[in-house]
Amino acid sequence: MSYPIFIGRKEDGFVILDKDEAHHAFVKRIKPDYLIKVNDLNGHIYLAKVLEVSKKHLKAKILEELPAEKADLKINLYLCCPNQLSKIDELLPFITELGVYKFTPVLCKNSAVKEKDVLKKIDKWKKITLNSIKQCKRLYPVIIEKPIKIKDLPSDADFNALFYEREREDNLKNYCHLKIENINSVIGNEGGFTEDEVKFLKEKGYKSLSLSKNILRMETAVISSICQINFCFSC
Repeated sequence: MSYPIFIGRKEDGFVILDKDEAHHAFVKRIKPDYLIKVNDLNGHIYLAKVLEVSKKHLKAKILEELPAEKADLKINLYLCCPNQLSKIDELLPFITELGVYKFTPVLCKNSAVKEKDVLKKIDKWKKITLNSIKQCKRLYPVIIEKPIKIKDLPSDADFNALFYEREREDNLKNYCHLKIENINSVIGNEGGFTEDEVKFLKEKGYKSLSLSKNILRMETAVISSICQINFCFSC
């Protein structure tokens, strides 16, 4: 049977929902004796029986800890900021479902937005990813980092991928035989990368890879890249 899932905290043999989560349960007409699932964001999901509920507080008795799968692959997504930051709002639920571990907005040559504008969005993005994990039943929300400049992109993963729209000779399937635990994936915005940026990232150890014979929209490129990464290294 499927039970509604919420974000809460464990206290002794109980789980507690506060503020927004308690209000969400109240709006969904959760009542005493109902069974719910609660994710404590510490790697545990519990099945619990509701004891008391109001608009600001819910308390439930833990019946059992449910099995939960932990991701074997950490995908670190570095996305050059689009000119409309609302596009990231729309992408976050999808990258949450597809298993991205960490998301970092990047300021590149073709980014028209300013760092201060990106910083204003961080709290909203964290809330979006937190809400999204309940639907896809993953243990943790996507980690949202502050924006960085392209010169500060790390190359510290087992595999560093630069998905570049002009690449025609190499693609990810040539590396599916590798055993990796984490990957850095860099995607350009609607303006793409400059030649200097591509050269710089290659010198840092990034592999320039093609996603398709066609030129993809930024949103399509993000989803396609994550799916290809999961197919190669998680299946």
